[in-house]
Amino acid sequence: MVRQTILPFKLERTEERITARSGLTLYAEFMRAMGVEALVDQHLPQPGSGRGLRPSTYVTPLSLTLYGGGETIEEVREIRDDHTLREAIDLPSIPSSSALGDWLKRMGQRGGIRGMDRVAHKVLRRDHRRSYTLLVDPTIIEAEKREAQMTYLGVQGYRPVVVTLKELGLVIASTFKEGNDNGGKVDILTQAFTNMPAGKAIDTVLLDAEYYTDDVMDHLTAQGVRWAIAADKDVAVREAIQAMPEEAWNPLSTRDGLTTDREVAETVHSTNHGNAAFRLIVLRWRESQGDLFTETYHYHCIATNMLDETPEAVVWRYNERAHIENHIKELKGGVGLERMPSGDFAANAVHFAIGIMTYNLFLAQRLLTMPELWQSKTIKSIRWLLVEVGGKLVHHGRQLILRLAASIEKYRLYLEMRQRTYALSSA
Repeated sequence: MVRQTILPFKLERTEERITARSGLTLYAEFMRAMGVEALVDQHLPQPGSGRGLRPSTYVTPLSLTLYGGGETIEEVREIRDDHTLREAIDLPSIPSSSALGDWLKRMGQRGGIRGMDRVAHKVLRRDHRRSYTLLVDPTIIEAEKREAQMTYLGVQGYRPVVVTLKELGLVIASTFKEGNDNGGKVDILTQAFTNMPAGKAIDTVLLDAEYYTDDVMDHLTAQGVRWAIAADKDVAVREAIQAMPEEAWNPLSTRDGLTTDREVAETVHSTNHGNAAFRLIVLRWRESQGDLFTETYHYHCIATNMLDETPEAVVWRYNERAHIENHIKELKGGVGLERMPSGDFAANAVHFAIGIMTYNLFLAQRLLTMPELWQSKTIKSIRWLLVEVGGKLVHHGRQLILRLAASIEKYRLYLEMRQRTYALSSA
């Protein structure tokens, strides 16, 4: 007989009770321990009739799908068809993809995106820190939907704003916006401060030039926090730079003491309508392709109210803003928020909020139940190491047993994570 395959194995279908995603049982159990279903059912609008499904019936499978690597509503079918997984996590029914899409639209029309930010509260209460650094950044989600608006990048899509805490990566506030919507800067900051639980505080805010406005700076100053914002090089700022004497410039070093190709200086500046003056920290570096007989500089300016820091220290502090790029990368590439499921803006806003909740739950699970060496791992790595593990579900007496096709080390890790999750539920 002539072999017609490359590798020497045959394919057969089995009816055995097997799942390829054993690690999702740990996530589902963690969701239960954190009281997510109760939060969702408490804060999202309830069904219009007694026969309707609770909100958590829709949110749970969507979150499981995003955590497991799915990117579209249609991919919820993988969870729906995994009867072994569903029995293990006690998820007897999952709505169809069309029902999920209809529910997202109904929730969007009824403003149903509240309550899911309460997950961040639960994480913060269990974190030992008392003060945090706030990072804010918009991101572009391309969408070839007829209703999507044009963004400043020249593509159609949405422009949500994400607010994270640098120390944890946790999303403490967010808003889903049309691609051409550039407003609401103070509103999203107010939301972030309001969302911080008692006993936790924001002490520093780092923002890009989009937030270099009088109302933002005045608002942050009124909040009593330290702030650093990239400043627009408008006419007044350029005049302030030109007025700096040459002796004001000093070499900029890194935190490790290494000299860079940049120089730093500072002056005091104010806007026409702001309530107070502030420090203006200015970086300059030579144009690498400049004329041999002229010195052409590039400039980068930082407005700040940090009076107790050297100009170098302000630059180091401001550069920590780059952390949010990693946070957004995890949201879009890790939790599947690069794509939106619907042409309906409100439905996409709800889907985005569920993605934010899933991302925060992943951070919480990593922080509270996973090994210390795993604290820097991305969700894609966790899927490879933890989620994509084969398991066989068997009944033994009145017990359900999930037998893992894993090494003894990974088996022990599953046990340890379940024990930590149980401790959280009973705390």
